[in-house]
Amino acid sequence: MSDIEKLPPTFGLKDVFTGINLMGGVLAIIFCIQGRIDYAAYAFLLGYVCGDSLDGFVARLTNSSNKFGGEFDSISDHVAQCVAPAAIIFTFYRDMNPYLAGALAALLIVTGSIRHARAATVAVDFPGAYMGLPRTISSFLIISFLSSGFLVGIPGGRWVGVVMIVLVSALNLLPLPFRTHKSGQKLYEKFLAAGFFSMTILALVFIRPYTFDIVFAWILIYTIFSSMALEPHERRAFFARAREWAYQVRSAR
Repeated sequence: MSDIEKLPPTFGLKDVFTGINLMGGVLAIIFCIQGRIDYAAYAFLLGYVCGDSLDGFVARLTNSSNKFGGEFDSISDHVAQCVAPAAIIFTFYRDMNPYLAGALAALLIVTGSIRHARAATVAVDFPGAYMGLPRTISSFLIISFLSSGFLVGIPGGRWVGVVMIVLVSALNLLPLPFRTHKSGQKLYEKFLAAGFFSMTILALVFIRPYTFDIVFAWILIYTIFSSMALEPHERRAFFARAREWAYQVRSAR
């Protein structure tokens, strides 16, 4: 048997779950073309819960992590968590003002793409924190607000959504720390993560019209308080690393 034949296959079980995440984004875009924002939001949510949240766990469980999987995951995330949310934004706002809808959708795609390109240029390797608001959180904030059963219906709710989309897009690029789930989680952070998944599933089963109100509340809590989870010395180290990383990105040739 040759050395090539001994190598594991490029595409493995972990990549099936990554593909589920990708298909959630693709279906969300298709539903947006049909004008069904509700179906698009559910496609995105199920793609994350049944795909993106599991692919890393499966990769570690099967000891099958590889560079292909990392690239496939990154591309899938860009479609599902950047392009698909932008499609939902455009579909939601186009009846209100198609130019505004296009501008908001473009803003999210541009900032998300810049974030992706910068991370590909120089990896952000600070332990315990993301640099800038993760695209997963950005997309959840936007989609859950626009799909909520209560929030978006409050007086001026659509304009609140506009402000939030602009703010979230900016947070994609700002060098601020947001706690990562990948390492060093404290006990209460694990409890909050478990609460998010359990409450989301329960809402889908029992109070479906308000599923995204609940999702928005959990994600907003994370967005506001996650940077506070870092200790003072961790925050100082983070901003020192952020300055170093910014220099490395500018000087990369």
